Amino acid sequence: MTFGFENTRNSFLKLSSLYLCSSVFICGSLMPLTLFAAQATPVTDGGQSLFDKAQKLFQEKNYKQAKDSLNQLVAKYPMGDFIPKARLLLANLQEDFTVSTVQFRELATEYSTRPEGEEAQKDLGSRYYLADKYDEAADSYKEFLDHYPKSNSMPEVRYWYASSLLALDKDQEALDEYQKVLNNAPDSPWAPKALLGTGNAYFKMKKYQDAEKRYLKILDQYHFYDELNLVYLKLGQTYESEQKWKEAHAAYQTLIQQYPQAFEVSEARDRLQELEKQHADLPHAPEAQAPEPTATPVVVAAEPTETPVPTETVEETAPTTDAISKPFHVQVGVYSKKLNVEKTRKAIQKAGYTSYVVTAKQEGVPYTYYKVRVGNYADRATAEKVAKELARKTKEKAIVVED
Repeated sequence: MTFGFENTRNSFLKLSSLYLCSSVFICGSLMPLTLFAAQATPVTDGGQSLFDKAQKLFQEKNYKQAKDSLNQLVAKYPMGDFIPKARLLLANLQEDFTVSTVQFRELATEYSTRPEGEEAQKDLGSRYYLADKYDEAADSYKEFLDHYPKSNSMPEVRYWYASSLLALDKDQEALDEYQKVLNNAPDSPWAPKALLGTGNAYFKMKKYQDAEKRYLKILDQYHFYDELNLVYLKLGQTYESEQKWKEAHAAYQTLIQQYPQAFEVSEARDRLQELEKQHADLPHAPEAQAPEPTATPVVVAAEPTETPVPTETVEETAPTTDAISKPFHVQVGVYSKKLNVEKTRKAIQKAGYTSYVVTAKQEGVPYTYYKVRVGNYADRATAEKVAKELARKTKEKAIVVED
């Protein structure tokens, strides 16, 4: 009986111990799993939800909050999957031109095999082009074309590469690049832009018949192109160069009637008035007598909407009948802060010149850039002379830019 009792008791203790061990094992395994599961969400997420929030702030144009959030995220989750996108967004949010270009270049190098590196290379070119640094822009765009030949952005980048070359007076090279856009992407939104670019290149080369054909082709094939107002202005200028006065008059009049709010209207009215004075057989359009819009200190346009009148110390060439437009300007600085704009304008005024401001904005760049310019000149030589004098007097770098 004792032996039986002991056996029973031992068996019971063994079963109890086994039960307890099983309970401890189960509880021990379940409890940490539960705790781990509770902590897993932020680790797995890696800050992605916070990045999405910052991205939303960026889209809502809450740039300061977006920038603060992104800086915190990059510091807190340096290995997060979102980091390349976050750094690219921070580079776009960077107001300082020099800092932003350094950041884009670093990203383009570091992520050369990722979409973010491709985007950074494109953004680098855009930032240079926006600041009228066409040499650097052309180099950046060329690097993109060489490294990403299969990119979906090829038509866009090649267009801006061609535009950079055109601004550098490499007209034939620009023409060749514009033509590649037309050949390779005829149905893309960049095709009519490239066609306009070819027209502008031919116009600069004084091949006016070729320019005319390109402008007319845009009007014929791209009825919904969003820059038809500019096409009509360039067509009018081309007709004048060909001494087709009636056609030029009609082009300017069409621009004024169909696009009354366009920035090119002011110049079109001026040309209408001049043509009607010189050619009595042309009908006097009532639009030509319309009052000019009130000038404002800052011109919100991609190009100046009025011809600034220099002070008496400026020796500007008198307009001639064959000077259809004055495409050359002296640019003294490009800024993202209005405080710097006013400082430069005061220095220009002290130097004896009248300045004006052109605002520039590009897709993907959240900040507006302000270009401080002086004068409209019919030839580059005159503009270069003014640029040298301004650089000497203001101690700022002055360059010549062309429409």
